[in-house]
Amino acid sequence: MHETGTTGDGVGWYQRVRRADALVAVLVGVGDLLLCGVLYMMVIASGITFGAPDATQQAEMDATKQLTERLYFGWLAGGLLLFGLFRLPRSVLTHLVCMVVPPAVLLAYLAAAG
Repeated sequence: MHETGTTGDGVGWYQRVRRADALVAVLVGVGDLLLCGVLYMMVIASGITFGAPDATQQAEMDATKQLTERLYFGWLAGGLLLFGLFRLPRSVLTHLVCMVVPPAVLLAYLAAAG
């Protein structure tokens, strides 16, 4: 007699997670793109002022940028660690691409435009 979720029955929670890698990758991609969009909007909206920013507005912009950086890099590292531990290669690759490519494209566009 085997316990449920062990290697004896061959259908533990770990195998179910591994089999769902394609679905998880799609959900990760959608979530990452939405998160990146929100973070970009935070940075852009924090820099909108009427006239020259005073010291208070500059401090708020700096605080928003620091929060955005912490959220972005924390989400990137946490996702890579979690999906790497569960050995979900599609999810790792999707997470990496969806978190790195949009900022790179945005920077390339801004460099070419300016």
